[in-house]
Amino acid sequence: MSVSGLPIQLGSTELMLLAERAVWWPDRRALLLADVHLGKDQVFRRHGIAVPASVLERELDRLGALITATSATALIILGDWVHAPPEPGEQWPERIANWRRGWPELSLELIIGNHDRQLDAWLARWDMQAHADAHRIDGLLLSHEQAAGDVGPGLSGHLHPRLQLIRRHQRLRVPAFVRHGDHLVLPAFGAFTGGVDYRVCEADCFYVPTGDGVRTVPGR
Repeated sequence: MSVSGLPIQLGSTELMLLAERAVWWPDRRALLLADVHLGKDQVFRRHGIAVPASVLERELDRLGALITATSATALIILGDWVHAPPEPGEQWPERIANWRRGWPELSLELIIGNHDRQLDAWLARWDMQAHADAHRIDGLLLSHEQAAGDVGPGLSGHLHPRLQLIRRHQRLRVPAFVRHGDHLVLPAFGAFTGGVDYRVCEADCFYVPTGDGVRTVPGR
């Protein structure tokens, strides 16, 4: 694998955090990511907000590059694959279908998120297996929102976490993986998203993607 990453362990599972805001699961040859929000640019344009038309293509290109770099055989999305249901006549869902046809051997799974509504017909078109609820694989609980209670090691998305760093009069917000015990919240994979700001004291530790890897920032 030619991508940069940081090895961590959740429970008994070895994972690697990637600078591309994704997780590599080597034992399953799987990529895990959350909150891609494909089609968000189209939704904004519906409402008259000027957004470049190349956003979708850039996100799909990023996905394709990661699949190639890791030789992944599975891609697991922890919710919010899209930003909103497509409307009749919109072309962006078909562009996703064209991209999907380029990866015929890839297993594509989705944990349904709060934005993944009214997608049944398109999920079939995208050859995408959907799970309506949290899904456990090899001891890891995969969910869109973090499950309540002690459910063991797992991963989730939904929050689009960003670490807020303050130095003197400067304030910096950077996407980050957030760790609470054996649970990891993933940053949004989609670049065209907002986020929830965390301070260093609000988690056990943070893993911050950088240009050449992932850096650990101790928390509370």
